[in-house]
Amino acid sequence: MNKKMVRGILTATLIAGVIAPAAVASETEGGATSDLKGEFSLFHFMEEDGGGTSKAFWNAANKFMEENPNVKIDFEFTDSDNYQEKLTTKMAGNELGDVWLTKGDMLPTFADGGLIQPADKLIDQDQEWRDSYIDGAFTDCTFDGTEWGVPFQMQANCIGIYNKDIFDEVGIDGWPETFTELEEDCKKLKDAGYIPIAMGNKDQWLAESAVFNTFAYRYIDQDWFDSLSQDKGAKFTDDQFVKALTDFQSLAQYFNEDMNAINQDEMFSLYYNKKAAMFFDGAWSIGTMIQKAPADVLSATHCGLMPAVEGEPGTKEDTASGAGWNYVISSNLEGDNLTAALAFLKAVTTGDYAGDALNQGFISSGKVADDFDMSSLQPLFAEYYNLAKTMKNHTIFDCALPAEIGSGALYADTQQLIAGTMTPEQMAEDCQNVLDESR
Repeated sequence: MNKKMVRGILTATLIAGVIAPAAVASETEGGATSDLKGEFSLFHFMEEDGGGTSKAFWNAANKFMEENPNVKIDFEFTDSDNYQEKLTTKMAGNELGDVWLTKGDMLPTFADGGLIQPADKLIDQDQEWRDSYIDGAFTDCTFDGTEWGVPFQMQANCIGIYNKDIFDEVGIDGWPETFTELEEDCKKLKDAGYIPIAMGNKDQWLAESAVFNTFAYRYIDQDWFDSLSQDKGAKFTDDQFVKALTDFQSLAQYFNEDMNAINQDEMFSLYYNKKAAMFFDGAWSIGTMIQKAPADVLSATHCGLMPAVEGEPGTKEDTASGAGWNYVISSNLEGDNLTAALAFLKAVTTGDYAGDALNQGFISSGKVADDFDMSSLQPLFAEYYNLAKTMKNHTIFDCALPAEIGSGALYADTQQLIAGTMTPEQMAEDCQNVLDESR
């Protein structure tokens, strides 16, 4: 277990103040029931007027609350760009509440600190709930052999979004299949006055987690990452990883100049306003495009996979993907309040939520009903859905590595890398040093 992570984020007072996991009622009811009662708090980043995951969440949440008027939920919202920083602050101040969203890299901190209770033991009390998840849903929710979190999505962390009308205008015939073609297309777009690739990395996570992570799998493979994460020989300073950093830094010349000064939403605006021809982001951006893009932009929008790099072992199908974020449950929650929270989590991760998720433009962690009408899917999402079937899923760096490196050095150093203030060799060395210190 990574004790340095606990020491690095939690104070001794916070750890000492945690009580043992609460006992769960012998009959945990899943799903809505008029007899359900209790109250709990939920810290989250689901925008009430958002698209994709947020839309499906609130559809399910509102339905649950209508059917269960005796359950009181205290929703605490923080936007996704600032969520992790706020989560760390709440953790240090012993203000985490009852249920919150987290990534896999922080599970060791919460579990080692006794702050959360195992989700698998709770879900296993409801066989219908357990059977409602797709294969692999709990990979990013597992630490030390225990499923600590409740997943709600299965997302590709990187997908290419592009405006076909702009591509046609400058003479680009479809989405690039190779890195060389991508660079050639970017030159055409830049010469025509467009931002070739929009990037909004103000909050540091997007360039690394949603773009570079998948780009890196053109140079390294899952075995290499497993060796790195398990300290079995692979290093960030290995030639193939440094080569990935070098080529990514080269690609950054086609990002907007203010790439580190604007956030994800501002990046979307560049695309909506036809100033940018394409961008790379997680599959959640499909739902955002469907919900918020102007009609003429949406009708011209298509998606593709990160191009392969000639001479490197990875393919365009190699994609960092998984549940990413998950709900965790405080060790202090018990009795009727715990029962109510579990029923709510079932409702916002499985059942009707899974089908609605497809309608909102993303793939959930829950199984879709056999009679779901796939022909009803929005065209852009249907396009992505077919692409997703071809993907070879790989571990998301910042969901599996210790927080100091996953959401720390990798994020900050990638920001410097694309700005040109850090060399690939310097970044690789720094990341390896931070990883070694975290062990």
